[in-house]
Amino acid sequence: MSTPQNICFFNTTQFWGGGEKWHFEAAELMSKTDNNTFFVCDGKGELAKKLKGKDISQFHIRVNNRSFLNPLKVNQLIKFYKENKIDVVIFNSPKDLKLGGKAAKKAGVPKIVYRRGIAVEVKKSKRNENLFKHLVTHFIFNSEATKSLLTKNFNGVLEGKKSAVIYNAIEFKGIQQQQIVNERIVIGNAGRLVEQKGQHYLIEIAKGLNEKGVDFEILIAGDGPLHDSLKQEIARNNLADQIKLLGFISDMTPFMNQVDIFVSTALWEGFGFVLAEAMAARKPVLGFDLSSNPELIKDGENGFLIPPKSIAVFVEKLILLMNDEKLRKQMGENAFLFAKENFEKQQQFKKLQAFVG
Repeated sequence: MSTPQNICFFNTTQFWGGGEKWHFEAAELMSKTDNNTFFVCDGKGELAKKLKGKDISQFHIRVNNRSFLNPLKVNQLIKFYKENKIDVVIFNSPKDLKLGGKAAKKAGVPKIVYRRGIAVEVKKSKRNENLFKHLVTHFIFNSEATKSLLTKNFNGVLEGKKSAVIYNAIEFKGIQQQQIVNERIVIGNAGRLVEQKGQHYLIEIAKGLNEKGVDFEILIAGDGPLHDSLKQEIARNNLADQIKLLGFISDMTPFMNQVDIFVSTALWEGFGFVLAEAMAARKPVLGFDLSSNPELIKDGENGFLIPPKSIAVFVEKLILLMNDEKLRKQMGENAFLFAKENFEKQQQFKKLQAFVG
């Protein structure tokens, strides 16, 4: 058995997002082990609220992109690290890493971990190079795609460092699956209504399905700045009966239960968590063959990978699934088994424990 450690999660983002969810769940699980768990966060942010009442010691600090230049904040953190004998500190964002990593290095924290969870190329700069080379000792990536986008401009930066791909986790025991028989095939999509998620392609897909004379409905869960423009475009193409904008949905289980096929039209993903959710709900999944999608979608087994922006192929594969209930069920079962093997929460947490241990 490994020696208990003092492990600190460091995330000062005020809003709640995927990185915050990962940090919160990892800290919560770590607090149930022999390790002592700490959390550096913004006292007025969502994480502070959710951590209240947990067996996790909070330290509150407000951080911006220039906070690393503030000696008072650096010294506050050095004192915190030393007083609590922190062995491991895990960061989620560059601004936190610049401040907290600098303080951790000065305080002599042995393991400084940077978790990269966004599939965006990291700008090549001297500052980033110094961060990665001289501060970070361990790297965690939420997909191979995310890892490649960091190493692209920092070839060799992982040499001599520990690194691991640890996928976002799903709590399978909380999933209540229910078979709903729809009058027409229901195609599901979920995500923020932003350019990255590419929901405008669903309108083109719907037009293509209409040309083939098939009966369908597309349900889009999510809200965002493109809501009004998407609504107008749906109306302009006389698709209001077939494409429904559902807005933000807090509980995805009922949504997934009424979906027959799940599609992603995102143009990039660090980790397609909603794809993993759909797979856990036994749905065949389709998405563009880019970013991290090939790490989740095994073409022809649990769904289909579509050439980027190819509406014709998207329509073709959807019709194939719509016309073959047996194939839908088989791919859905394959999707479930793949998700269970690769994204189950306790399994992913054990990987984290072993990595920082």
